[in-house]
Amino acid sequence: MLGLALGIAFFKKNFLLSMIGVAAGLWLALRYPALQADVLGHPAESLALSIAILALTLEACRRSAGVALTLVFAFFFAWALVGHLFSGMLQTRQVGLARLLPYLALDTSSLLGQALIIASTTVIAFMFFGRVLQACGGADFFTDLSSALFGRFRGGTGKVEVVASALFGTISGSAVANVMSTGIITIPNMKKAGYTAETAGGVEAVSSTGGQIMPPVMGAAAFLMAENLQMRYADIALAALVPAALYYVSVFTQVDLEAARHRIGGLDPASLPRARRVLRAGWFFAVPFVALFYLMFWHNLQAEESVLLGVAAMLPFAAFIGYGGRRLDVRGFLRALADTGRDAVEIIVICAVAGAVIGLLNITGLALGLSLTLVKLGEGNLVLLMIAVALMCIILGMGLPTTGVYLLVAVLAAPPLVQLGVPPLAAHMFVFFYGCLSMITPPVAMAAYAAAHIAGASPMKVGLAACRLGWPAFALPFLFAWSPTLLLRGDPVDVGVSVVTAIGGVWLASAALAGYLFREMKTLKRIAFCAAAILMLLPNDVFAGVIWLELTGLALGAALVLSETRKLPWTTNAGGSRSA
Repeated sequence: MLGLALGIAFFKKNFLLSMIGVAAGLWLALRYPALQADVLGHPAESLALSIAILALTLEACRRSAGVALTLVFAFFFAWALVGHLFSGMLQTRQVGLARLLPYLALDTSSLLGQALIIASTTVIAFMFFGRVLQACGGADFFTDLSSALFGRFRGGTGKVEVVASALFGTISGSAVANVMSTGIITIPNMKKAGYTAETAGGVEAVSSTGGQIMPPVMGAAAFLMAENLQMRYADIALAALVPAALYYVSVFTQVDLEAARHRIGGLDPASLPRARRVLRAGWFFAVPFVALFYLMFWHNLQAEESVLLGVAAMLPFAAFIGYGGRRLDVRGFLRALADTGRDAVEIIVICAVAGAVIGLLNITGLALGLSLTLVKLGEGNLVLLMIAVALMCIILGMGLPTTGVYLLVAVLAAPPLVQLGVPPLAAHMFVFFYGCLSMITPPVAMAAYAAAHIAGASPMKVGLAACRLGWPAFALPFLFAWSPTLLLRGDPVDVGVSVVTAIGGVWLASAALAGYLFREMKTLKRIAFCAAAILMLLPNDVFAGVIWLELTGLALGAALVLSETRKLPWTTNAGGSRSA
């Protein structure tokens, strides 16, 4: 698979490198058993193959994913060669090139490790699923369904954007691809309706980024998390369900309140598709999702097996029914395969290089040294350590894709979090969430950049708007690190109370950030809303007696909302449309 990826990566711009990449992949496949059994017995062959594989993989990564991850590899590679000359926790074991290069390229703890295996199997299967859905009109179905359900309500264009991007994100797995696919339609519609360019771009960026944390089909890093934790992917998706829902509650609430402030009504019902007609035409899109859930949760099948069987179950309907006149014929099926292959190149080479970096950290002992440094930096204080880890994710995310950020930080930072008492699932979910947030966090925020380009707005302002809209993703990881109830772990009563109060807390805080509920809020009122929200967001089992703080927050929040409704005439909507 790696050889094919290298061949595709270089095919258009350098045919010679493409052929060398394929040849190196074939050489590796044919000779790997012998080399793995006795690498020291074939020193010249193993060294030559290692140099070819590493050089081509690094160059392919530079071309497809940018220079950042290649520079990270170069830094740790240099440190591996000279780190033994230093002293302290960052001192490394001395490793010669003759041993280091074959280890990086041929060992299953490095480039050929679990990250590459998951990318070459599970991730590709889900990418193919997304391509097949798009080929038979899945993206159009999600957009039409969103329009039919929410278009007529207040701020209809914004709500359609949120829901369509969330649904499309479940099959694309890429925030930037999501923005470029749905944003070219939704962002101009939002601007035309009355939203500012910054808000329209921010809504699209944050909604598309949320697709990576939204079950059932999350970003590629989620599959790697399942492998790292030795858990079923179904359990990872279930744990992400509540945080993802709270994320979209915030976005949806603020979009609605922005519409109320600017008196943005709904779309003309006559121009909207009918929900019944949309569902009647596209009902078969539910088949692969139902099959996926059923096979993963009830039969405990592997994620890649479940999704491929789901695709197989949908194929007859896609071929003979289709949606919007788009049926899946043989040519469309082959095009979906080809597109999957092209899309997979980036994720395969990223996982390969990230695996090589992890190999460098392990063989030199630097992973342990960096983890101990983080623990010392936090000085046993979990809050300081979490802040340091969050900043690490955001800084690395300025140049690395989400998958690369997760793979590197999970090796370095998840163990210290676990050492200070954070459950392993919560520690890895913390890293995963902040890795995803790098897509919208300035100064380098790729999803915000893409949305800003379409909106004709400042990338920095779009990124800040996206951060405001998606604020739960910044706060929730700290909460489920203290208590996993928001990850649906723990006593059912505690889980239920925590989820319900968290929904109320997110709604109150989102209103405070929007600065509007039924009318403009003054600064002190917004602070009071935030205080009530914080009390309600506290997990139910974080410490004894927390229930009283939650009830205080509930009472304060109810009083604040009632105070906002006093002396206000009740109308259905400021813009003539109902609120939803």
